[in-house]
Amino acid sequence: MRLASRFGLTHSIRQERPLTNDELVKVVPSVFSEEKHNSRSDRYTYIPTITLLDKLREEGFQPFFACQSRVRDEDKRGHTKHMVRLRR
Repeated sequence: MRLASRFGLTHSIRQERPLTNDELVKVVPSVFSEEKHNSRSDRYTYIPTITLLDKLREEGFQPFFACQSRVRDEDKRGHTKHMVRLRR
């Protein structure tokens, strides 16, 4: 699948029903990262994606597609670029 933004090679999951957190954590672990990567400055404000996703679920939006770019450095796997598509 070719994505609209530049993700290159990705790990992805797509379902016709809402994705669960268990499904997401297997494919896009960076969604669940609780802290910013240590390469970010002190001025960088980190907002965990899962916090946003939980709030959007409360408003009726559900994830049906998610992807995460591949990494060469496994240390960055939990902080790599990711995308979640939602439906209402």
